[in-house]
Amino acid sequence: MSTPVTEDRQALLARLVALLERVAADVLEGPVTETGPGSLRRLGLTSVKLLEFLVAIEDEFGHVWDDDVEESVIGSLDAMAAHISAAGATPATPATPNRDLT
Repeated sequence: MSTPVTEDRQALLARLVALLERVAADVLEGPVTETGPGSLRRLGLTSVKLLEFLVAIEDEFGHVWDDDVEESVIGSLDAMAAHISAAGATPATPATPNRDLT
C-alpha cells in the first residue's frame, strides 16, 4: 500500500517528466522512461537545455534552486522529485492580471 508521501512524490515525478518532455522535445529521442541516478545526464541535454528545464521547474512549482544544490539532485529526476517535495514546493499559481477598478 502506498503512503500519501509516496503517492505525492510519484505524482510530482510524473509532472517533472512531462515538463522535461515539453521543454526538451526538440532534443529528446523519445519519451523519458528512466528516472533514477544519472537519468538526466544520460539524456545528453546541453547545459542550456538543462538550465531551461531548471527554470521551467521554478516557474511550474515555485521552487527556487539554491546555488549549492548537490549534483546528484540535478542529475536525477527521482532525486529532483524528492528534493522539491522536501522543500515543500507547490505548483505556482498564475499571476492575476492587474485590473483597472476605476
